[in-house]
Amino acid sequence: MFYKDAINWITNIERAGTDFGLERERELLDLLGAPDKELKIVHIAGTNGKGSVTAYMTAVLVSACIKVGTFNSPSVFEYNERFLLNGAPLTGGLVAKYFTIVRDTIEKEQTRRKENELPAFTPTAFEIETAVALLCFKEEGCEVVILETGLGGIWDATNAVKDKLISIITPIDYDHCGYLGNTLKEIAGEKADIILKNAITCRQCDEVMDVIKARVKAQKGVLTIAGEPTLIAEDIEGQAFEYKGEAYFIGLLGEHQLINASLAIEGILALQDKGFNITQDHLKYGLASTEWKARFEIIGEHNNRFKLIFPQGKLLVLDGGHNPQGAEVLARSLQRYFGGMRIHIVMGVLRDKDYKKMISTLGPLARKISTVTPSSPRALTAEELRDEIIAQGFKAEAYPLVPLAVQQALGDFYGEIVVLTGSLTLFKDLGERYL
Repeated sequence: MFYKDAINWITNIERAGTDFGLERERELLDLLGAPDKELKIVHIAGTNGKGSVTAYMTAVLVSACIKVGTFNSPSVFEYNERFLLNGAPLTGGLVAKYFTIVRDTIEKEQTRRKENELPAFTPTAFEIETAVALLCFKEEGCEVVILETGLGGIWDATNAVKDKLISIITPIDYDHCGYLGNTLKEIAGEKADIILKNAITCRQCDEVMDVIKARVKAQKGVLTIAGEPTLIAEDIEGQAFEYKGEAYFIGLLGEHQLINASLAIEGILALQDKGFNITQDHLKYGLASTEWKARFEIIGEHNNRFKLIFPQGKLLVLDGGHNPQGAEVLARSLQRYFGGMRIHIVMGVLRDKDYKKMISTLGPLARKISTVTPSSPRALTAEELRDEIIAQGFKAEAYPLVPLAVQQALGDFYGEIVVLTGSLTLFKDLGERYL
């Protein structure tokens, strides 16, 4: 297959939907020679912050010249972003190469089962992507693999791996309740199941922490709880903070990023303990150089990579918050960095999210909300979202296209700051000039 063939193939499989379980993933990995058994894996689960912790740790390992493979999802702008080699998206040629190997392996097994009248073998899209990532990272000689769960933990395809160096649990809150449970205890139980022995987490509520501690104890492992970082200084360029007596700088904004950075620091310290040559300079440089697109990312004319016009010095904030907790974090960050300024929100959401609570959180901050429909079969239409926003007493207007809504917002009176938020699927619709 060529790159576009691979994308078309996996997209067609994705339309079949999701079927959770580990058996198919384990079978597929074994058919591929069990690449996970030869990899040193850091496994990350949680409700929010997984991607940021993944990005921080990847950047630090790159700075230390340790070959690292990173698997995260969903993609923000381009499909191949979910497979990273040394922090860079996998080339189209390598995507095609490893998808072809995995496809041929699946088809061979499907033929064998049909000939022997055995049950069908139909891995899901995410299971295939996980297998592609692990096979690629093994064949490309990665020394460390950062593996981010897709949804939950216990039945997530990434949890089929046989061994892990460490597991990291980021902040846990309500999300995907239809799949993971309706209480924090149930959700934490799903996510904490990725822990095989040693684990790292941040301070969580007692209900969540009890579950994590019980899981680590059952595995006869060691739990590290990240301490509280202390903010030293901040502006829209980044944050300086102190952690365990050392000063650090990160370019990512928001108080939640200090927590994510502390989890990443503890993850790197754990890798140091396991013999990886990562110095304090590597750690500081890696954190400072970390970029994580569409996570309270501020875009202006000075760094405009989109086909957008920025009049009168206006700014665009891209934020992937897609659940009530993400909306609350975004609201705090907007008040923190842009308090008193006019804010125009462009919003698109998925139908299975608690978008009503997201509206009630963000609505009071906005002079106007423009609604759009994300490119997803799970999307709530722009018109439905607009009607709910108006029903809650806020000003709203529906638009047919994301770029049109954003450009209109940049050009009107309602916002000195324009915010695009509600779903990570929106940013691919916005597009980038240089990809």
